[in-house]
Amino acid sequence: MKYTYSDWNHQKGTIPVFWNKEHYVNSGWYRHPDRTHGFSTEDNNYKIYGDNLGVYIPETMDPIFEQAFNFFNLDELVYSLSMYQPGMILPWHQDNYPTYSKNKQVQDPETVVRVMVLLHNSEPGHQLWIEDQFCSGVAGSWFSWQGRTRHMAANLGETNRYVLQITGLCQKKHNAAN
Repeated sequence: MKYTYSDWNHQKGTIPVFWNKEHYVNSGWYRHPDRTHGFSTEDNNYKIYGDNLGVYIPETMDPIFEQAFNFFNLDELVYSLSMYQPGMILPWHQDNYPTYSKNKQVQDPETVVRVMVLLHNSEPGHQLWIEDQFCSGVAGSWFSWQGRTRHMAANLGETNRYVLQITGLCQKKHNAAN
């Protein structure tokens, strides 16, 4: 079954867990060098959160995660992984999708869909908010938004938080634009 929506805001579901911890824990994680790349947040947030603002990204990504594409009816799919150590936060922000838009020649950011898949069961303090919706669940749970929807992620817990991030284009809006 593929999930299909004309509006991906506030959608959620689950996909089968086809990965295991070894596929992501030892991926050569490093701190994303540009803490302002790809999103817009209030200038004051950089002062408020300081060194806690940001996320870790992997040096290598296991291609097993491409299997997640089979569950989402989106065009031009790509994926990445993120790790939040305890205390890390991406405060309320809106995604700009600069790299994705350039690589996929996207004219309208409102056609871009972001799907966050939990790689492990949510633990106390692991947070994802999409507008006023708190998102947590078991491994394989996913949550989505479209365009420049306001959201935030944080790890206020005591263990690392790992997520799979899928980006694609909404078929109906993307095809109408072409």
